[in-house]
Amino acid sequence: MQDHYFVYVSNANDGEIDVLHLDANAGTLTPRARTAIAPTVMPMALAPDRRHLYAVTRGTDLHLYRYAIDARDGALTTLGRAPLDSSFAYLCADPLGRFLLGASYGEHRVCLYRTQDIENGLGAPLQTVEGIQNAHAVIVSADGRFAYASSLGSDRVFCFALEDEGRLREIGTVDLGQGFGPRHLCLSPDGNTLYVLSEFRATVAALARDAQSGELTLRHVSPRAADLAHLNDGFARPGSSDPVQPDPAVLAKLVWAADIHVSPDGRFVYASERTTSRLLTYAVQPDGSLEYAGFVDTETQPRGFRLDPSGRFAVACGEKSPHVSLYRVDARSGALTLAARCAGGHGANWVEIVESAAASS
Repeated sequence: MQDHYFVYVSNANDGEIDVLHLDANAGTLTPRARTAIAPTVMPMALAPDRRHLYAVTRGTDLHLYRYAIDARDGALTTLGRAPLDSSFAYLCADPLGRFLLGASYGEHRVCLYRTQDIENGLGAPLQTVEGIQNAHAVIVSADGRFAYASSLGSDRVFCFALEDEGRLREIGTVDLGQGFGPRHLCLSPDGNTLYVLSEFRATVAALARDAQSGELTLRHVSPRAADLAHLNDGFARPGSSDPVQPDPAVLAKLVWAADIHVSPDGRFVYASERTTSRLLTYAVQPDGSLEYAGFVDTETQPRGFRLDPSGRFAVACGEKSPHVSLYRVDARSGALTLAARCAGGHGANWVEIVESAAASS
């Protein structure tokens, strides 16, 4: 089993990506390097070969950067960048290596790019799918045949066939009900279930997935965790540059969930909640429903976190914390226990983890 990993954390305020070393034997997380990118670097995505990393900048400098990952020390080498005409909240690499997809929250769209075009510095999309209100995330099935996008503004998940020639063909939508606010989503390891996190309620919808047709059917929505019972339902928040902002005292009483991931064995689902700065654990039941199993406190305002490929550790960062935390995952209960904490950057928001080729640190 792999014991050494490289962790990449994007720091929007610093305009940099941190490179950290995760030693699974020692249970340690150690800063290794910092790569300067550009202001407001946010979503990242690993290429299928897990030796290349993509990162997107938002704000006024919209670019998609491509890096080579050194398998021995984790260092990032810039290979190039491509200009973008959309600000992406989420970036996804097609598992077959053909395409990159981005979800634009403010422009209500999903864009499809050919990987080769991006490698050549060309940022023109093959296709732009408009009308996905507050598109927040887009992911692709393991076989590369289907894509799923969350629409926070319309409370729906859009389903697409991803065709070989580079086209997204809509095959349906699933309505999650008014006020659900679908944000991030992830597929179970067997690909039969799509989990969708509600930003406004911190509940998780489990949708059955037909692997042949790509169609989704809503099966179950978890109840809100008892440990969040003191919070009210959230709502779509204005951007940080908007001159009109809600009262902080009001926001402090609202659910504000962010990221979601499933364990490699498919037995547990994890979600981050930013108002309380917690990571929530759900156990997958035999009937496919989710049962709340507890929480752990984490870095302030945890927009992003990630499980390592073996499922033994989780790494979390916070937008308002200068630290990154490492958690050990209990194989039986799924519970998270703090194992280590190290210095990080500012405005940390996204985490990616890859295997190291080194036998030791």
